[in-house]
Amino acid sequence: MRVTYLIAATLAAAGCRSTVDGCEDSEEPFLIDKALDEERVQELLATFEATKPDDLFCDDVCGDLYNDVGYAEDLTVDTCKLDFTGELTGDPKKIIGSVSCSGDAVLFYCLGRRPLGHIEQSLAAPDLAAYLAHAASLEAASVLAFSQLADRLQRWRAPTRLVRRCHAAAADEAEHARLLTELALAAGATIAPPTQRELPVDLAAAARDNAIAGCVHEAWSALTCAVTARDAASPELRAVHRRLAADEARHAQLAWDLHTWFMGQVSTIQRASIRAAQAAAIAALPALARAHARAAPPALALPDAPLAARFAAGLARAA
Repeated sequence: MRVTYLIAATLAAAGCRSTVDGCEDSEEPFLIDKALDEERVQELLATFEATKPDDLFCDDVCGDLYNDVGYAEDLTVDTCKLDFTGELTGDPKKIIGSVSCSGDAVLFYCLGRRPLGHIEQSLAAPDLAAYLAHAASLEAASVLAFSQLADRLQRWRAPTRLVRRCHAAAADEAEHARLLTELALAAGATIAPPTQRELPVDLAAAARDNAIAGCVHEAWSALTCAVTARDAASPELRAVHRRLAADEARHAQLAWDLHTWFMGQVSTIQRASIRAAQAAAIAALPALARAHARAAPPALALPDAPLAARFAAGLARAA
């Protein structure tokens, strides 16, 4: 997978203009109807610090499963049913329950790598200053994400070159946060620092997060920044996003290189689960693009869902 080639090919095939015409809001309906095997239930127990399946809450499970395919700024669960029909036996593939839920999601308009356990902040207002402030906070969160990933990779004895590239990416994200903070402050906004809750993170969880947040969402973020660098309303926005586009493409390439290493470390069952989650995230890109464009000020000229569909097709072929 060569991310920069895919971005260039997508832009060339799409022509020279992006649009957010017709965007009204960022809500997307969702429906989840999924069987739960023991491996997924164990992940849910660890995430929510529960001791047995009956301690899990349906809304929590619904939100966690939704995050397999997209990140939601606000998830409204209208209907939810969680059933467990079997006991934990130690067989990771045994189906022991199911969840069915539906509602509406306000999808994140800004994508990229967040630290595991990141606590999202709601967008205060749909104007340029608030958008830039939120983006600056997310860039600061990415500093933590790469620093923590580098530390974990070192503990897991990953190749030194990958650890070094994570540290370099953290430095890039610190510069992104500085640049976006300057723009936000100039527009009259205030910046909220990122926060996160502590989560137990094993190698398989990090591999899954990298496959989605890194390989998919950072690659999409790189393309988004490239379009903004070309089409944004002001020279200041275009200049900052030129820097972001180049760095995010490099970070997405790092994610795919990490993916190769991670997939050699996890079990066969875990590999299949990670590939399925990544494929679902790729398929969700057009919906995320619609939400991204709806939530962002027109001055940023963000790419539309058809462009995301082209990019998703390229990702799917290369994955």
